[in-house]
Amino acid sequence: MKVALYARVSTTDQNTDNQMLRLEEFAAQRYYGVYERYTDKVSGANKNRPALDRMMVHAKARRFDRILATKIDRLGRSAIHLYELFTTVETYGVSIETIDQPIDTSTPSGRFTVLVLSGVAELERELIRERTKDGLRRTVANGTKLGRKERTLSDYQRNKIKKIVANDPGISYRKLARQFEGISRTKLIELAKAEGLIQ
Repeated sequence: MKVALYARVSTTDQNTDNQMLRLEEFAAQRYYGVYERYTDKVSGANKNRPALDRMMVHAKARRFDRILATKIDRLGRSAIHLYELFTTVETYGVSIETIDQPIDTSTPSGRFTVLVLSGVAELERELIRERTKDGLRRTVANGTKLGRKERTLSDYQRNKIKKIVANDPGISYRKLARQFEGISRTKLIELAKAEGLIQ
């Protein structure tokens, strides 16, 4: 059996050596062949993890049969993320095993753990939804307008337009907009017209 070894620490001043050493010993005791070692130095709450992402690409390509980690929280701290991870690798025909906890998704008890995780993940989604709704209600009650803040010209852009138009009253919109970066021609002209800076 080919395995991927995954280790993660939360901060850059920590290292994954101890986790990786234990994973290698575990794999050797069971005569697993190690395909690759993947290590991340990032919070488990962060879904964007370079090594994990690369490992998932390799899992999809079936370059290994199983992912080994020391604990479930090395793979992720969010129930939602963990459930997505477990179900995704299952569709690839890859299992997950943690060496410090009795979790092996190739077994009935491991699959039951995933089922429990799905329930916890759904509860977590509902709680997030409720907190979001409560936050929006408080925001509205405090008189704050929801939605994207309307864009306006900056003082720098406003003064620059005034100066350009004063020096060249007949300047074309295209030529005017060419002198500004970070804003589209359409938006610049629209805002300048709204503020009465150009006709």
